[in-house]
Amino acid sequence: MSLFSLSRWRPVHLLASWVAYWVALLLVTLGPAIPAVLRATRSGGHGEVSANFGNGVLSFVVKEAGRTTFSGSVPMLTAALWLAVPPLVIWTLWLYARGTEARTRKPVERRQASRVQ
Repeated sequence: MSLFSLSRWRPVHLLASWVAYWVALLLVTLGPAIPAVLRATRSGGHGEVSANFGNGVLSFVVKEAGRTTFSGSVPMLTAALWLAVPPLVIWTLWLYARGTEARTRKPVERRQASRVQ
């Protein structure tokens, strides 16, 4: 059994995997905007950063001196699916792995484990 086996994970490991996924998602989706935001906010008042929600679409726009340097948008449903589906898949795999481990343990191991508790 591997050190990174899902059946060995505890709830804290599951939560840590979700947080790591969300941080990676944030870096991948907003990473390209960071340099544009930094330039716009350091341009002596000539920059503009805006985030909007309308018609079911999230949008993010960065402008410097009236010129758009970054623009990105995503439908709200897509963003919700990006946030929710991978953690739910990880949780489902974790539950399955824990159930598989419990079914494959020997009966002696189960009896000994119940005595310890």
